[in-house]
Amino acid sequence: MSELQQWINSYLIKWGLVHDSANIWDNLVVLLLLIVITVGIDYTCRYIFLELFKRFAQKTKNQWDDLIVERKIINKLMHLIPAILVYIMLPLALPKEEMPTLLGVLQMVCSVYIVAVVLRFINASLNLLLEIYNRRESMKNKPLKGFVQIIQVIVFFVGGIIIISILIGKSPATLFAGLGASAAILMLVFKDTILGFVAGIQLSANDMLRPGDWITMSKYGADGTVIEVTLNAIKVRNFDNTITTIPPYALVSDSFQNWRGMKESGGRRVKRSINIDMNSV
Repeated sequence: MSELQQWINSYLIKWGLVHDSANIWDNLVVLLLLIVITVGIDYTCRYIFLELFKRFAQKTKNQWDDLIVERKIINKLMHLIPAILVYIMLPLALPKEEMPTLLGVLQMVCSVYIVAVVLRFINASLNLLLEIYNRRESMKNKPLKGFVQIIQVIVFFVGGIIIISILIGKSPATLFAGLGASAAILMLVFKDTILGFVAGIQLSANDMLRPGDWITMSKYGADGTVIEVTLNAIKVRNFDNTITTIPPYALVSDSFQNWRGMKESGGRRVKRSINIDMNSV
């Protein structure tokens, strides 16, 4: 790479640039060449791997590989290739001895981009996993969305800490240690999320609620079918097609009526009082 820089530098001097300007421009030309090369490698790898995986998915009867192609999971992962290549080859185009500030800034941008791509890939993979499990009959009525959401919150929280540590030049361990002192504030900010997560575990472990159950909770005006169970809310479609939103921890702390047993039995027992005048008998 140094020989390439010297060759470009000599040509720039022949074209009339002074030596100092030629030293700057040859670095920029090499940087542009590296970007073009990495973009070409990115398109080549994506074309090769995607075509191979698409052919593999078409030959199998599984649904998960078709969903990977439809949700473009591999595309999101392939964005890592150019970023990693640029990060590795930046010192070749911008030597640390000549341009330490510019090299540091560009490497920091590449690092943040790499973390963002990884977060996006993990988030898409979790959503794909949730969709695959929801298509299974045994898992269809399990409130898994709340658990996936808490994992996504944790992943993005850790990713945010890593990005901040890159921007300020500190170790992530130092930031996590500092957050320990702010645990009370974090508990206050994420109170509903923590309560919803704990309530979701209790509802799932005790099989108290499933999507599709008919529940009645007069305190919140809910009398209908559960259509969605998330980390922070449970949505109930009432008989008049209105939507009632209930916090998950309310179902654990308060009482509600679940009509699942009645629906599974195929019948309903109705008790009514009939008053008869004995003189008329």
